[in-house]
Amino acid sequence: MSTERVDIDTWERREQYLLFRSMEVPHFSLTAPVEITPLVETARKDRRSLFNAVLYGIMRTVNGIPEFRTRFRGEEVLRHDIVHPSFTVPIANDHFAFCEARYQEDWPAFDAEVTAAKEKASRQTKLSDDIAGEDQWIYLSCMPWLDFTAATHPLQNRDDCIPRIAWGKIIEENGRVRVSVNLQAHHALMDGLHAARFYDRLQENLQKF
Repeated sequence: MSTERVDIDTWERREQYLLFRSMEVPHFSLTAPVEITPLVETARKDRRSLFNAVLYGIMRTVNGIPEFRTRFRGEEVLRHDIVHPSFTVPIANDHFAFCEARYQEDWPAFDAEVTAAKEKASRQTKLSDDIAGEDQWIYLSCMPWLDFTAATHPLQNRDDCIPRIAWGKIIEENGRVRVSVNLQAHHALMDGLHAARFYDRLQENLQKF
């Protein structure tokens, strides 16, 4: 994995970056429905993990949009060539644990990676953050119990610039299947246009899975 430094002085979104870095509440959150009928049909036929498949579609999408791989550290802006999923898994007593996996473009390799990571994480007995201070991640959550229309996520502080993505209960209506997907991001690094690209490309990636 490599990281390139972004020259703020020549960066095309310099003004937006400086404006939103100065704000006390610089994050925005959007939720939109995504149709996943073909994905669900394929997953059922091939007995694939639907969680792994949705996660793969999300990570394939965010890695294809530069703004989702961009971070700032102090006064520096950096862009990773690849970002990876950090997500939650259920453990005993209705608790959850953090779980990290490495993104891979090859679906079978990613599926195996995530399955092994979930199995290891599920054996944890307490919540611990082993990646504090690292920013090459996308934070993700699945809430399969609820079809939500909005969500917000906890943040370290106003400079926390790691995107958060959550998806909810899968809903089947009139022969079609959809799921609500929430995105929370730092406005200094992306705008509504980039969020719209995320939803459009996620829809395409999940439809073609």
